[in-house]
Amino acid sequence: MTIDYQRTLLQVLIILIFIGVKYLCGRFMQGKKHVTLWWALTAILFWLLAGWNFGLYWIAYPVAVWMILALALIVIQLVHNHEFLYRRYWPPFWRGSAWIAIISFGASIFASNLPLV
Repeated sequence: MTIDYQRTLLQVLIILIFIGVKYLCGRFMQGKKHVTLWWALTAILFWLLAGWNFGLYWIAYPVAVWMILALALIVIQLVHNHEFLYRRYWPPFWRGSAWIAIISFGASIFASNLPLV
């Protein structure tokens, strides 16, 4: 098992720049909280980085898990509240998406030599 250290270092640098931008935006916009936006941007960033590491073939499996969990979240909201409201759906969806993307990115760092089936 080999890890591409140059790509990993570049990705860590991208993540640190993202954290720095998030910190600076938080400092300059103290009164405005855009928590859902940051969760969404975090999810998108980590999905792109995981896709870069996995390749187009293997990224389909974490994305499938992500979609199944999104549908499960809809069913849970329908059963619990007897209605589906986007205002209540988006914050947990993006938070869960970010965590799944972070876990997929962590796994993708070590998956550079997965075979194509």
